[in-house]
Amino acid sequence: MAYQALGLGSVANDGTGDSLRTGGDKVNDNFVEIYTKFGDGSTLASNVNITGNAATATTLASSRNIAGVAFNGSAAIAIASTNLSDTASICLAANTLTLTNKTLTSPIVGGDVTTASGNLLINSATQIVEVKGDGSSVEGMIKLNCHANSHGQTIKPQPHSASVTNTSLLPAGASSTLVSKVSADILTNKTLADLKTSVQTLSGAGAIDVVTGVTEVTTTAADALTLANGTVGQIKIIVMKVDGGDGTITPVTFAGGSTITMNDAGDSVMLTYATTIGWVLVANNGCTIA
Repeated sequence: MAYQALGLGSVANDGTGDSLRTGGDKVNDNFVEIYTKFGDGSTLASNVNITGNAATATTLASSRNIAGVAFNGSAAIAIASTNLSDTASICLAANTLTLTNKTLTSPIVGGDVTTASGNLLINSATQIVEVKGDGSSVEGMIKLNCHANSHGQTIKPQPHSASVTNTSLLPAGASSTLVSKVSADILTNKTLADLKTSVQTLSGAGAIDVVTGVTEVTTTAADALTLANGTVGQIKIIVMKVDGGDGTITPVTFAGGSTITMNDAGDSVMLTYATTIGWVLVANNGCTIA
């Protein structure tokens, strides 16, 4: 029903206005429609339900404070300069909600956040998107899923105990793949500055490891040293640091013989590990190969 205005006449008491009965009937009809729209016909509901349509946008005007408002239908919903109370709940069915220059304090979003087309753009004041930790033991993380969303890879920072704050710059150039400590990769056109390797310090008889690049040996007698098989392409340098007696190295697989004996301080060998034939002698300084 459309709103019914009371006929007031042209001037007071000119006899052209609505009668008291007609005017009261219009007032009743107007209230019946309001109570039907916002209640059960006799009592107003605690929540307000606004029904729109595709042709007409429903607008909440400036400075409206709303709590528990449900919007139904397909009309667009625009909130301009609106104060949403702490307990406000806006329920949209097929509606489009437009918020312009609004501040949302600690919002909780359920479900996926999507865009109709294109990328999801975030324009923060500092140009930084920050993912917080839980304040106790879990760091903030970003997970990138595969196209089927069945598995993904997570970007995670150093733990709180490491006290690390830094910036990692992505590489320049054409599209490529990042390398890691455990990935098998080929580096092209790279310059390695101040290249160093980890060192094993071994005193007396024992096993020369295949984890470090260099082993420094201090012999304490005629010491027997062992060398396990390595990985293909691995380079191993073994140096006698202190001469307390001959040190004899017996590799599990050795292409150049059976043993390598270091006689004096400074004696050293450089080996590389090859497929099927094992350790291969690349350089020798003073050692006896047998």
